[in-house]
Amino acid sequence: MPSIEQAVKAGYAKVFVRQDWQLFKRFAEFDLQRAAFLRTADMLRIARESRLLARNIEKRLLIGIGTELLLKAVYLRHNFSINKPVNRTAAPGFPFTFQQIQGFAQDPDETYMLNDLIQHLAAVPAVAPLGAVEKGLRIAKVFRNKEGHVVVARHTFDPTHYRDIEAALVALYARAFNQTLHVRFSVGRGERSLWRVN
Repeated sequence: MPSIEQAVKAGYAKVFVRQDWQLFKRFAEFDLQRAAFLRTADMLRIARESRLLARNIEKRLLIGIGTELLLKAVYLRHNFSINKPVNRTAAPGFPFTFQQIQGFAQDPDETYMLNDLIQHLAAVPAVAPLGAVEKGLRIAKVFRNKEGHVVVARHTFDPTHYRDIEAALVALYARAFNQTLHVRFSVGRGERSLWRVN
């Protein structure tokens, strides 16, 4: 009998195919665009003194989640599978194309996580070399990990973190999707939000 975790996980089980990149990208953009435009004034269901903190937490979570979904879209679009093989010792090492993984069972319950996606992104020819892109992606990973696991009353605000993430996203859109992204995550007072894809 499966555990409760296994039973719930089964509802999400899928071996993803190349065409799924569009769905991943659509929801990555949904999260990232929400992060760009999220304002303190949107945090009406929490006490006034906690609204800025709540906005910042939610903004960073959305950036992290959106970044992971976007990277999965990149891999899928460029013919790389994101599901882990059932027998990792016999299968090719990640990343592998759909052709390279043929004949090996893939786990419908397990996809590669954000750290693996970042670490191996240079293997996607359209994206390589990473250069400064990696810095922004790693910051987004920390945002997702920390905001998803702890709450701290104060966070050291460094606006360059957001600029680095924006630069990484702009580069990914240009290289992986042949699109021009204009993005600005409004975090400072009076900063204007921007999300436009051409």
